[in-house]
Amino acid sequence: MTRKAILAGATAGLVLLIALAASGVGRAHVLINESPSLPRGLYLRWGERIERGSIVAVGQPVEVRAYLARLGMPAEVLLLKRVAAAGGDTVCVEGGVLQTPGRRVSTRAHDGQGEALRVWEGCRFLEPDELFLLGDTPGSFDSRYFGPVKRGAAKGNYREILTW
Repeated sequence: MTRKAILAGATAGLVLLIALAASGVGRAHVLINESPSLPRGLYLRWGERIERGSIVAVGQPVEVRAYLARLGMPAEVLLLKRVAAAGGDTVCVEGGVLQTPGRRVSTRAHDGQGEALRVWEGCRFLEPDELFLLGDTPGSFDSRYFGPVKRGAAKGNYREILTW
């Protein structure tokens, strides 16, 4: 097979994946991330096994939907985040610094519009069915502000397949 034919096939496959994602067909399997929390791009569901380091999609926690709506995010948009801690791990916040197994990140008292964010101090042991989610960027809106989520809320393990 020629290089040109391989490139044409790969392009056609990519166009098909993007079309499926945009149409809603296979929505649980292909996601487009426009959020700066993780690299912008196309993500493909890669399996069900979820562990520290996995990227998962979750529905917006009920307690933060109104806040996200004020920022312009429709309620049906899934949040794509990395699992920073899982059941059995301990997560601590002290002096504006969050510590999870393998990560240390700052917390913010206010968002980019100056609205106060819920901040907590102390340590939290995660129950077996809990996940603590973090984005890859300092400005990510994640479990630092809405707390852990139930493992059952995670809609699969995703892999980045194309970024822009």
